[in-house]
This record gives sequence, C-alpha cells and structure tokens, in this order.
Amino acid sequence: MKRVLIIRSGAVGDLILTLPVLTALKKRYDGISIDMMGDPVRLSLLKQCRYVDRVLAIDDRRYTPLFAPGGTPPGSVSRDLRQYDAILSYLPDPDGVFAENLRRFASGPVLTGRTRPSDGRRVHMTGVLMDVLKPLGVDTIDEPPTIRLPLSTATADMQNLPSDRTLVAIHPGSGGLAKCWPADRYAALIERLIDRGYRAVVTFGPADDTVRRRILPYIPDQDVYIVADRPLDDMADLYGRCHAMIGNDSGMTHLAAAAGAPVIGLFGPTDPAVWGPRGKQVRLLWGTGEIETDVGRLTWKEPFRPRSLADIHVETPLRKLTDLGVPAGDAV
Repeated sequence: MKRVLIIRSGAVGDLILTLPVLTALKKRYDGISIDMMGDPVRLSLLKQCRYVDRVLAIDDRRYTPLFAPGGTPPGSVSRDLRQYDAILSYLPDPDGVFAENLRRFASGPVLTGRTRPSDGRRVHMTGVLMDVLKPLGVDTIDEPPTIRLPLSTATADMQNLPSDRTLVAIHPGSGGLAKCWPADRYAALIERLIDRGYRAVVTFGPADDTVRRRILPYIPDQDVYIVADRPLDDMADLYGRCHAMIGNDSGMTHLAAAAGAPVIGLFGPTDPAVWGPRGKQVRLLWGTGEIETDVGRLTWKEPFRPRSLADIHVETPLRKLTDLGVPAGDAV
C-alpha cells in the first residue's frame, strides 16, 4: 500500500477523531502517502502536521458528478482516482451513489466507514472510525488523537503569551447552543480564575457569535486574553502553550486535548462515551458525574441518558484543575 485517499467532511472534532486512522495506516505501511478530501481550510492543519500529503476540496465542481447516479467526472479526476491503492470514505451517502461512482473509477478497494456507532452502541468514535481498516488487514490502535505542529508555525503573538502566569484557556462555544454551559457559569468561572491568579485565555471561533455576545459583557478587561477567529494551527499552538483548557463538547476541546493540554470537558446532552475528547490528562464532567480516565478505553453497558449541563457547578472545573496538577497564580 503506497497511496490512499481518505474522504472526510465534517467539523473540527470529526477530523481530530479520525487521526488514529491515519496513524494506524502510517504504522502499517512505511512511507505511505495519504491524501484527504474535505474542507481544505480544516484539512490544512493535518497537512501542516504531516498527517496528510495533499488536500482536495470536496466542493470542487470537478467532483460534482460523483454525487449523481451514473455521474462521470472529468478525465483528470478519473485518472487521479485510479492512482490510489485504496479509498476510504466517511462521507454520508445513504443511497450509496457516491461510493458506487468511486468504485467505477478506482483501481483499488473503496471502503465506507460509519460516522456514528450503529444501533445506539456506546462505543467511542475513534474505534468506530477505525473499523474501516479491517478489510485491509490493518491492525487497529487504541491511541488518543495527537497533533504536533512544527515550531515554525507559531505566530508572534502566540509566542509572546505571558510565561510568568498560569494560562487557562476557556472555549465557551460549540456547534450547538444546547451543548454550551450557561454563559453566566463561564463568566463566574473566569472571575474565579482571575481571583486565584490564573490568566484566562478566552477563545471564540467563527460560529460562536451568539455565545460571544452573551459572555463578553461579563468579562473584565484586565487579566483576560481574548483570541477570536484564528486559523486552526494558531489555535492548536495556543492550546499547546496553555497549562489547561476548559470547554464544552466542541471541536476546540478535541483540538486542545490532541495538542497535549490538560483538558476539562463539560458534557450534558451528548454522550461522552462516544464523543468525549481522549487523553491521559483529560477529565470529563458529565452532569453531576465525572470521568477520570481516557474515555476511549472504557466499556459502557448501560444505555445513554442525557444529563444537564446546568448540574455542573462553577467550583467543579476549578477543583479539576487542582486534580490535574495545574498550579494556581504565578506558580509556574
């Protein structure tokens, strides 16, 4: 196996959860070249981290015929598809049209993977995504996703973050407001962090306008560093430089965990058994419950029942910072 194409759309968290698949392929096939098709803005992070050799934009109109029954793409696309030893697609394709069109032009196997557990099983997504490799005889791995950026990618303002303070990143947004801890809780948490001598680094993404409007009026100007609408490589670098990160069930929380930051994830309506960020230094607060170990290595037998984010008290993430060994104030 020398060259593989992986087709993966979705948000930031979806891409991060797919990283162990790429790691397993690289471990099995030395020198393998991996191309990925999806959102080029998000996939650029994986290229910078050397997971991916080439990025293809899924919305390129040359690929449009692949979504229509019997569609025939331009000859250049057909030739490209034939160069891959295997194609792995995680694209939602309920009628199978996209995969069938790929098979008409591919020279190797076209394998489709699930984007969520089947039959309501409570299995972590890193394992679900790994299942696509079984027909290739590739050994699955049980490792958390990891992101390691080249040192040269850090922008000047990220390099100049204060080094004499304990930096705690806060990402109050998510892909849906139902997954967001209440704004007044975040405001109270930030205030307590400042009182205890931490430097709060509050991050917002392009989809966080509503949350941003709710929280900014609460945030005092002093001792709060606000980072908004930055590229993913900047965010990965930022989280990697922070002493901890606190966030909702969001792509940024997955990104921070993959970048190596101690992470406190806040869950309620979504299932951390399936969607929780992974890592030795990840702690998940799920309603009134707490998950103290790598969620991807746990077995869940009881059915999922949503819990309330409102049951997570402000003092609980602060206590978890202590449990993770994150020092308060300027004791860095």
